[in-house]
Amino acid sequence: MARPRKIFHLHLRKCGGTSLNAALDTQTHAERARPPRRFDMRLRDEGIDPESLSSPTILSDAMNEAARESIAWFDILHDHWDFSPWLVDDDYVFTVLRSPQSRALSQFQDYRRLSPQDYAYKTQGWQRMHEACRSVVDFAELHAAFADSPLFRARFEDHQCRSLLQFDITDAAFLAMAPTERAERAFERLQSRCARFGVLEEIGRLLDELARDLGWCPFGPLEVLNQTKADSPISPAVEAATRMLNMGDQILYDRVTADLRRRSFTPYSIAEFEQEFAAARVLELQPMRIGAEHMFDMNMALVGRGLYGRDAAGTLECCRWVGVSDDALIYLPVPGPGARLTLRLYNKGWVDPALRERLTITVDGAPVRSWSESRRHVAEAICFNAVARRPWLRIGIHCDHAMTDTEAGRPSEDTRRKVFNLWRYSYEIN
Repeated sequence: MARPRKIFHLHLRKCGGTSLNAALDTQTHAERARPPRRFDMRLRDEGIDPESLSSPTILSDAMNEAARESIAWFDILHDHWDFSPWLVDDDYVFTVLRSPQSRALSQFQDYRRLSPQDYAYKTQGWQRMHEACRSVVDFAELHAAFADSPLFRARFEDHQCRSLLQFDITDAAFLAMAPTERAERAFERLQSRCARFGVLEEIGRLLDELARDLGWCPFGPLEVLNQTKADSPISPAVEAATRMLNMGDQILYDRVTADLRRRSFTPYSIAEFEQEFAAARVLELQPMRIGAEHMFDMNMALVGRGLYGRDAAGTLECCRWVGVSDDALIYLPVPGPGARLTLRLYNKGWVDPALRERLTITVDGAPVRSWSESRRHVAEAICFNAVARRPWLRIGIHCDHAMTDTEAGRPSEDTRRKVFNLWRYSYEIN
């Protein structure tokens, strides 16, 4: 397909979107990926509470200005608000659904873990519901207490159908619909608005479809973010409450999964990426010249997989940790076949220096000898030589063990399993 102008993920709450958004953001330069919650902050600057908005607010001048501003400034967009009314046919819209019961209970657990300072900025109605989530025994008790609350219904009653129809019909009209009509209208909207849609339970398929459509390297394992887990078994009362509230979402989910089963699908591979897309993709990277080195930093749209998202995005200190998978890949453009190169991975630090002995590097699949050089601003530069066979190289970074900071002897709230912290990478022509 032709390269889209903008890429928008309609982020349905508690459908794995936070992890997916972090991976999406790295597909463009850090300056072209919109920071989380920027849209809500923009509305609050105008004195608008995003939590209290209802569907007719698409007519609001502030809403229009904020949406168009985001679309003008950024290439990767994701939001709970549906931006597709402001997008054009050349843009790429997709979304992810989830099993309705799992989604509702994940939302409940997410609210339970919040502390008062996390929702102090919200209206009194929201604060009351958040306080109740922290104090009730289970979701069935919350449902009994808030069944008629518009806020509760907005988050827990057919929330996925509601999100897909947010600018098509008013809240009152949505509440008056039967579950079958909600599901029918939402499925029609999916088909007319989205280039792709999938379900969290089969996220690997959707990731392959997105990457193939957009000419990206196949995604590796996603960094798991904003994960919630139930703190007690699901009781019959909880199951009945979630089922009753999500009849429309369940019809929609069943229809989407049936549609996926009918459609043909072929897994997307590294070999297909290299044959079809790699040459064009790496040419989008324009290295900086620093002395004899052609340098790439982590704010750029790194082509590859197996690294965590950006830390300190948009700054000179932007880094990405290696360790989300045992085998990370980085693709980069080089002068062409026959070029003799020295390559460097600029490492800000190991989670544990002992892992240095377990690290191996490959170039285009073949092992190479690496050594360490001392460089300013970093712990070391990991160096190796290569001879290019194509206008691009594939660097493999392999380490069969990763550790959390706590496992490495530095207690921390960062639970990521890491190897070393990649700051920049470069090649030098010999």
